[in-house]
Amino acid sequence: MSLSDSLYKEVILDHYQNPRFRGKLEPADLFEHGINPLCGDELELTINLDGETISDVRVTGKGCSISQASGSMMAESIRGKTVAQAENILSR
Repeated sequence: MSLSDSLYKEVILDHYQNPRFRGKLEPADLFEHGINPLCGDELELTINLDGETISDVRVTGKGCSISQASGSMMAESIRGKTVAQAENILSR
């Protein structure tokens, strides 16, 4: 296994074991719910805005370690960004 593979696995495991931004915002300005039809993994995303900036974000869900770690990493990457910046990040 290469060093980069090992680091990726370490980051994913850390986000799975210590998820960031876990929970649900109530009330929330934006809400998204997604289910992977192939495996059943599920994520819910709640977002609060300050103007066009994502001031807070929370993620809940159930599924494999990869999907749950991905939700944590996504929330971490979009907090503090504008909605347009977040859409750009998530479209990659």
